[in-house]
Amino acid sequence: MKSIVKDPHVCSSPGEPNRPRQVIRPARPFFGSIPDDLKLLARYAGLFRAMTATRLKLRYRQSILGWLWAVLQPLALMLLYVAVFSRAVGYNTAPLPYPLFVMAGLLPWSFCSTAMSTAAGGMLSHQPLMAKVYFPREIVPLCYVAAALFDLLIAVVLLLGMMLSCGVPLSPQALFAVPIIGILTLHAAAFCLLLSAMQVRVRDINVALPLVLQVLMFTAPIVYPYTAVPQAFRAIYWANPLAILVDGFRHAVLDGGAPNARGLLYCALSGGAFFLLAYCAFKRLEARIVDEM
Repeated sequence: MKSIVKDPHVCSSPGEPNRPRQVIRPARPFFGSIPDDLKLLARYAGLFRAMTATRLKLRYRQSILGWLWAVLQPLALMLLYVAVFSRAVGYNTAPLPYPLFVMAGLLPWSFCSTAMSTAAGGMLSHQPLMAKVYFPREIVPLCYVAAALFDLLIAVVLLLGMMLSCGVPLSPQALFAVPIIGILTLHAAAFCLLLSAMQVRVRDINVALPLVLQVLMFTAPIVYPYTAVPQAFRAIYWANPLAILVDGFRHAVLDGGAPNARGLLYCALSGGAFFLLAYCAFKRLEARIVDEM
């Protein structure tokens, strides 16, 4: 775990005015410095916003369609899955049209998938900057999460348009999607912190991640209803927070129903614990990140 020490009496060279110096060193226990780390992170909120804005600009730079890719990507995936699963398997999602059912599941999943796939290599691409100036390194993976969240907000417009064309009304209960996305963001941020720290040492992660994400997608009711899962396996199935959150998002937006309070609490507690552990692990490796890249 790193410790940041500010020494206002140390100058960089003779003749220069006193400037604070940042010292990164192993010092405190695993959980001991978390409050100080979070306070320091809050002081760099401006840098976080600037890096997120830069990430959004770079993502679609010199792209002909620009921001439309945030809508076209989930739309193309939805058309592909509808073409495959509606004919080959024929899932019954009545009274909801199957394309709308799939789109409502794809949006939260695409947010997580995009955040993790882009944040995994983010530390490596920012190595020159981190070697020159100090800032809390967790800003790098977290700005990728924020950029993916912005794409999700754009894609929600597509979902609303599909609901309008299919005659599915938008209920005030759809506001329950806000805390669901918040909890999902907590899980995504934890994964991104963990993957970013591991990617510095284990470069295989960036290669294996697309395959892992494809497998994880089928652990949640995205292209199939949860009723397709055999009754004997549903207890294990609902232990996956992603399955609960995807189903809760769809239920709130399309059905206008409140999510299961117990399931939402479980996801919030597990997400908070996971984020804390991932954050601690990331900060413990922070002092060696630049040297090992």
